[in-house]
Amino acid sequence: MVVFYNPQKTQSVTKNVRQVVCEDLDINGKGLVRIDDKVCFVEGLVPQDVAKVTYTLGKNFSKKSNNLINNLEVLKIISPSPLRRQGDCVHMDCCGGCPLQHINPKFLLEKKIAGLRRLFLKNLGVNLDEPAFVLESRDTCYRRACRLAVRIDHKKVILGFRESKSHNLVKLDRCLDLTDRINNAIADVLKVLNAFSLKGNIGHVEFLDSDGLLGIYVRINGILLAHDEDLLKNLGKKINAVISVGESFKHEISGDDVTKERVVYGNTEELFVHALDCKIPCLPSSFVQINKDINERLLKSVIDFIEPQEKMCVLDLFCGIGNFSFPLASKMAKVVGVDIVSTMINNANLYASSLTDKQDISFEIANLDEPFENQKWALTDYDAAVLDPGRSGAKRAVAYLAQKKIPKLAYISCNPQAASRDLSDLIESGYKIVKFGVCDMFPRTAHIESVYLLARNG
Repeated sequence: MVVFYNPQKTQSVTKNVRQVVCEDLDINGKGLVRIDDKVCFVEGLVPQDVAKVTYTLGKNFSKKSNNLINNLEVLKIISPSPLRRQGDCVHMDCCGGCPLQHINPKFLLEKKIAGLRRLFLKNLGVNLDEPAFVLESRDTCYRRACRLAVRIDHKKVILGFRESKSHNLVKLDRCLDLTDRINNAIADVLKVLNAFSLKGNIGHVEFLDSDGLLGIYVRINGILLAHDEDLLKNLGKKINAVISVGESFKHEISGDDVTKERVVYGNTEELFVHALDCKIPCLPSSFVQINKDINERLLKSVIDFIEPQEKMCVLDLFCGIGNFSFPLASKMAKVVGVDIVSTMINNANLYASSLTDKQDISFEIANLDEPFENQKWALTDYDAAVLDPGRSGAKRAVAYLAQKKIPKLAYISCNPQAASRDLSDLIESGYKIVKFGVCDMFPRTAHIESVYLLARNG
């Protein structure tokens, strides 16, 4: 029997158009507007903007519903707000790197703080005081580390950031967020990558503007060819950079996909970052706080609260390369740092063992999202703890800290939702937020870095 193909009819979606006035900003920098007395949030608006927006209605929309106005987008700015700032980047309408540059940085930070306080009042019933400190940042040339995606277009390598809400790439020659040293290296890196024998094997490229040399990490899907390695070595000589590659291969025993970093040019002793008075070695792929100035002031705020001293024992969870660990140990406290990334932990232990002064500092490998409570370091008693988790927060680690009843905690967060969840558990277990602060670690973006200093009620 012959079966004929009948294409399905595509259901057309009716887009509604409405003129609105932006009343406020939420914690993510979205403009608050009202449609049929319903509060909605739309990207790209500033308070006092008058604009036309498009939107769709949910299938079960009714005037009693409050959550079925969907897909809001700005169609046209009719009357710009006096608070709207002229963008200074040619990619501002498409690049996802810093999508909020149309908002004055100081005003945006104020709105993020207000949104953070509303969130804590709603989720925890906690009325946060005014922040004890607000660390503001310049909004250009602040980013000392970045990852650029790679695309091959007509056999030519292109580097850039992703478009907002898209996998498309915005081709970049320079970026206003990045430091001059990274910007000055992009063209040379592109030239070398375009001379590679196997361009299609390039995964992404990372830059680290350390306090020593520039670090460049090239992710390779496979093993680097000798010809391409020679190109990278010549690049390192030309721009005076430490260059490494991340090569992927099958593990001989387990058969799992493994990626290993290998330095192809330069001396890694010349790649380091300063954390207050401490010099911490790193690799081109190492995670560092991208805003050097903010990190220095953040470290001082946390250490002033912890008050490390001799015979004091401090735990540093999600420690990375030791951003908090080494400054705490330099004040003669005993410090144990814990993280899942074995490369960073092994390097940190190696560096700690090389220190000539009598610092009592060690590092342990552990997945803090899985059972770790019976490990030797976790059974130790501590006088204070610092934790700086990723965006998913530290639910299991927080439960451990609550059970240990450690007197002082410093919790650093880049995700207010995760922070409100974790701190709720700590407050229920007897902790009180003594004070909190805010760091503008990522200007011109929706991100906000917050710091919570906690002590036990009894």
